[in-house]
Formats: sequence, structure tokens, C-alpha cells
Amino acid sequence: MIVINDFFVRYKEAVSNQMELISQRNNGKIISATRFMGQKAQQEQDKKDNIFVYNPILYVLMAIREVIKKPKDIVHVFEEEPSFWKRILLNFSSNPLFISMYRRPNEKYAEHLKRYKNLRKVFVELQKHKEILIECGISEGKISVTPTPSKIPRRKSEKKFDPTDINILFASWNNKEGDAIRERGLEYLLQLLKKNDNFSLTIPLRDNDTQAFEKVAKDLGVWNRVSLLDIHNNTDLLIELFDKSDFVAFVPQKRVTKDVPNSLIDGLVRGKPVIVSDVIDFSDTVEKRKIGYVIPKGKRAQEMEISTDEYNEMSKNAYEYSKLHSQENYASIIADAYYNKVKLEDSYRNRIKTRIERTQSEKTIRDKGADENENSNHKSLGDIR
Repeated sequence: MIVINDFFVRYKEAVSNQMELISQRNNGKIISATRFMGQKAQQEQDKKDNIFVYNPILYVLMAIREVIKKPKDIVHVFEEEPSFWKRILLNFSSNPLFISMYRRPNEKYAEHLKRYKNLRKVFVELQKHKEILIECGISEGKISVTPTPSKIPRRKSEKKFDPTDINILFASWNNKEGDAIRERGLEYLLQLLKKNDNFSLTIPLRDNDTQAFEKVAKDLGVWNRVSLLDIHNNTDLLIELFDKSDFVAFVPQKRVTKDVPNSLIDGLVRGKPVIVSDVIDFSDTVEKRKIGYVIPKGKRAQEMEISTDEYNEMSKNAYEYSKLHSQENYASIIADAYYNKVKLEDSYRNRIKTRIERTQSEKTIRDKGADENENSNHKSLGDIR
């Protein structure tokens, strides 16, 4: 099989982790491109592990070559935006096609999917995303929900909750899309610190654009309760940050394309409840599963009283729910789709259901006929009398 995406950054990006997981579990090859400043193509260790990262131009040529060279192989494409050249290539080929979406779908994207002639399955992150695609005309049988897998191991939280000292870990500092301070919710969290003297905030950085943020925090008088950390993709340190936190938060005030920040998932697998805004679709899951707090968009920060019992219940729920986000569950859903297991099982269930319904229908007709005959006989006897 061949896994294709316009970028791949090992150990750093959640999507890259998913690509590598799929490739390893299915004896596949990854074809991708350099995208980030300073990223080097064709690293020796990558090539040993069947991962081939080329410069952007060569990447397109090599993707075309691999697909044409292996016309029967499964092709799994990770798509951020509709890709015209991939559609031409994969419609020209006979390869069975699988697509993972890691953004909220829209009508434009659905129309793009409809034009793939060999599309077997589309994988989305949330049930809500599946519903959007169905509304846009994509067949329900072609859509599977694959809860985003965490890159860190599941473990119950061992931190004793102290309501007088609550630490919040911010999930998604990213200036590539929108304003991290206002639109992505950092300003709200600073206001939350202002209202709650027992709260502190930890932020793993993804860039160094922090001067404006520091000014806002100092103006509010909460800078002494904010920690900015540049972890350099150190997984052990990242796990330590989750384990030391009480909540993981993402409270954007404007819709963003990423509905399920991976840091939220990484927090949940360590038993950490979340604080999210209702702007993201994942808020439905948070509310339904009782795994944290949902903040309405635009609502002012308020004092929060969190009891130990309430927190412990949310922490327990978070850990239990996170089973869906295990790597095993993710890989299993995709493998079932590759090898048509779900379809075969559904087909078998449908045949049984149809047989039962037919039997019940035939019985109903027989019973109805018998009743009519009996009524007819009674009527005849009445006439004779």
C-alpha cells in the first residue's frame, strides 16, 4: 500500500504519526514532501523505514510514479484541502482509494470527493463530520469515523486534585491560522486566571511570537501565573506536562478548521478533563460524555468552583472515553475498511434482517388470510341460520 500526503514531519505532527502507524501496520510506503522551513528531504533513517520525503516538485513526480507502478495497491491519501492533481492521477489509475480528512468537511470538499471514481472509504474525526458529508450527498456506507489516535500511552491520572491550585494546559498555540491570543482563546484563559486566583496556565510553544501575549497577561496582572515552555518535541517532557496539569483547554472564539486539537486527545488519555468552547464540534462529545466543561462562544470568564468529587468523576470519564482514541482502535477501523470486513459483516446482518422481516411479513399475510377465511365461514353460517 501507498500512503500519500503533502507533508510529513516525523514525531512532530499528529497527522504524520497517523500516516506512520497505518504504514507500519499494513506494510506500506509513505510518499510525502518537505513543507516546513529547514526540513530535510530523504533522511537515511526515514528511507530505512519506508518513508520517502522529497522536495515539493519531486514529491509530485514520485507519487505519480508509485501509483502507476502499482495499479492494484491500496492508496491512502491524507487531504487537508481538495487536490486537483491527485484526483486526476487517482482517477487515471485503478487503485482502490481511501481518504483521511483531518479538517471539518464542507460542501466544496464533498463535491471534490464525489469526483473520485475509485473512492472506497472516507475517514473523518467526528460523527458530526460524517453527518455533514451525508448532508452533502456522500453515501453513508463510504464514511467511517476514526477517532484521532493519541501519540502517548493511556494512563489514569495519578495527580491528586487540589481545588486551591488548578493548572490548565493550553492545547493549541498556532499562529498559522488566526490570532492565537484572541481567536484561539488565549485571551479568554487569561481572563479566567484573572477571575480565579487559584488557576495557573501552562503553554507549550509552537512559535516565538509571544510579545503581544505577554503584554496582555501583564496588563491583566496574571503574568506570574503563566508558564511558556519550548519543549522542542520532547515526548517525555510533553507527557510530564499533561500529568502535571488538571485540565487541557482549547476555547477558540472563532471557528477553526481543526475541530479536534490533538493535545485535547493526549490530555484525555492521561485522564485529564478538558475545557473547550462550543465553537468546535468536539464540544458535543465533551458535553455528552461529561469529560469537561463547554464554554459558550463570547461568554465572559467567570469564577469557577470545582469540587474534588466533580473533578474526579470527569477524570474517570475522560480516561474511559479515551479508549476510542487508542492506536489499536484507529488501526483496526482502517484495516477493516481496507479489507472490507465491515461491509461483509453489515451485508450478513442485512441478509439476516431481510430474512426475518420477510418471514414476519409472510406470517402476517398467512394470519390475515386465515382470519378472513374464519370471518367468511362465520358469515356463511350466519346466513344459513
